[in-house]
Amino acid sequence: MIRPPRQKWLLVLVAILLLTNIATLSIYWFKKPAHYGGSGRDGGHREKRMGQFLVDQMQFDAGQEAAYWKLRDSMIAIQKPVMDSIRSTKKRFFDLLNHAETTDSTLIAHSNEIAEMQKKLDLVTFRHFQKVRAICRPDQLQKFDTVIKEIVNRMTMFRRKLGDSTFKK
Repeated sequence: MIRPPRQKWLLVLVAILLLTNIATLSIYWFKKPAHYGGSGRDGGHREKRMGQFLVDQMQFDAGQEAAYWKLRDSMIAIQKPVMDSIRSTKKRFFDLLNHAETTDSTLIAHSNEIAEMQKKLDLVTFRHFQKVRAICRPDQLQKFDTVIKEIVNRMTMFRRKLGDSTFKK
């Protein structure tokens, strides 16, 4: 009957481990990330970071930087309604899942509508980068061509990762 002190040590040890686990979990839950998540829902910070990345990489002078931010703001003003239209059209497209009798022609019509808007968005983006390239000095053009490839990779990274993990067997 001398075992109760040994059980007390075990209880104390379990309590310490439990408190340590709770502290560790609370740190992970309440700790703010060091950077924005990149989910596209961070209030425009992602776009600002991408723009700043280009400015930093290209080492624009003050005049070029001012021209760049002006171009970028006008591009975003054009892109926003197109992106909103894509979002609402995709919502309507996937709402068709609620209708059992959706025909292939209806699906194709909706997907073509999405494709047309995506085409418009891509053309706006392409024209924007053409204008940005035009404000570069001749000595910056090679760097621009390299940086733009990285930006395009970042823009399409989510879909590539999703496609790689989803479709490979």
